[in-house]
Amino acid sequence: MNPMDTMFNLLQILMDAGLILLCCQTVFKEREHWGRKDFLLFPVITLFFMAARAGMTVGSPSGPLFAKEGYEVAPSNNVAMLLILILLILLVNSVYYKLQDNGWAFCGTMAVFSLYLLVRTISVALLSFCGIGGNGILAGSRLLSLLCVYLLSRASSFERVRDTIKEGGFTARLVSVNIGIVLIAALSVFSFDISRFMEHLKIIGGILFLCLLCDGLLLYYNQRRIQEQRRIRMIEQYVPIVEELISQVRARQHEFNNRIMAIESAVSSAATLEEAKESVAALADGISLSSRDRDLLACDSKIIAGMLYGKIKQAELAQINIELEFHGLFKKSAVPETEWIEVIGILFDNALEASTAGDTVYLKTCRKDSGLEFTVWNPAPPLPNTEFMKLFSKGVTTKQDRSSHGFGLYNVLKLAERCHGKILTRNETVGGRNYVVFGILLP
Repeated sequence: MNPMDTMFNLLQILMDAGLILLCCQTVFKEREHWGRKDFLLFPVITLFFMAARAGMTVGSPSGPLFAKEGYEVAPSNNVAMLLILILLILLVNSVYYKLQDNGWAFCGTMAVFSLYLLVRTISVALLSFCGIGGNGILAGSRLLSLLCVYLLSRASSFERVRDTIKEGGFTARLVSVNIGIVLIAALSVFSFDISRFMEHLKIIGGILFLCLLCDGLLLYYNQRRIQEQRRIRMIEQYVPIVEELISQVRARQHEFNNRIMAIESAVSSAATLEEAKESVAALADGISLSSRDRDLLACDSKIIAGMLYGKIKQAELAQINIELEFHGLFKKSAVPETEWIEVIGILFDNALEASTAGDTVYLKTCRKDSGLEFTVWNPAPPLPNTEFMKLFSKGVTTKQDRSSHGFGLYNVLKLAERCHGKILTRNETVGGRNYVVFGILLP
């Protein structure tokens, strides 16, 4: 093999290693931006892939430095070496990404290879259909695969699939495994011979289509099951809290009835109108519900009302006053209550953490033509638009403990994108004091 062929094979190895690294970052990474440490995986994976190719020619002094045949789709040309590579990447992922869940480490690594093999197969098939062959298909399919995975990593829909697989249990994680198993089995049956593989591409494509269709249905029904489970848990958690508020109102009902009877008696026995007014004012003092309690009782979602009532009690312990202005119905929104709970909880908690004793935090809802608007107001220095939007980036936080913060507002942004909503931010002045407003408009 001449030096040019050796360099070309080395270039293929580097692109394969880069593609696997990009797939690992797409599946496991929590941050949007890459850091220097992320590229430390590249030389490690490159060494694995070099060993996988060089190992096939050991003991043959006149042979090529790197094997050439059988690497059009996979980073290995035999099942045994491919399984070894999967195991090595699994160990690297577990250590580097600090994966505590062994199930997610395995299924995530299989998702990496499923994604790798799928985009490689599609890229090779597409270039073959265009009549490209030889070295053109070897280099071109790898470049096309890198581009496809990069674009996929930027898509919010793939991030939702990844989160579903990560949190969805056995049913959802099965999705991450089956595509890889099908392609590895197909490559094994055809002995990693690309010509035989392409001859039966229609059959393989049909099987892959059925797998993807079944995977989509599994993810859809699994997501619905998770949403229902979350709703049940929230009902169990928050409905008893709002029932406590209702019980308090009912306990005062006897007092209300006695006061009303006393008012009627005072009015009928009063000699003048002024005397009646004074008697009614004295008897009515202290029997009305606060506007906050009225808004909570008027809320059409007991789950949301219960969550808010619990957080209001937490705010009272911190001596923070909460004012509610509800002029919209959550159940008329197209967004499930579970999603509203997540958004309200994040925005409310952020406002409480940014407030101090004696402050007032406002929670407001109003119906817009395009949906329901929810905003939280808390006192703070004015923020420019750039600072507002920066806070919605992944990992960005104003809190000291950065390792466990910086994902709340990012999750709100992603939910708004997923539900075709809109993020709301602005500065408002209340009583001569600046308030920062964070909110969301959802259909």
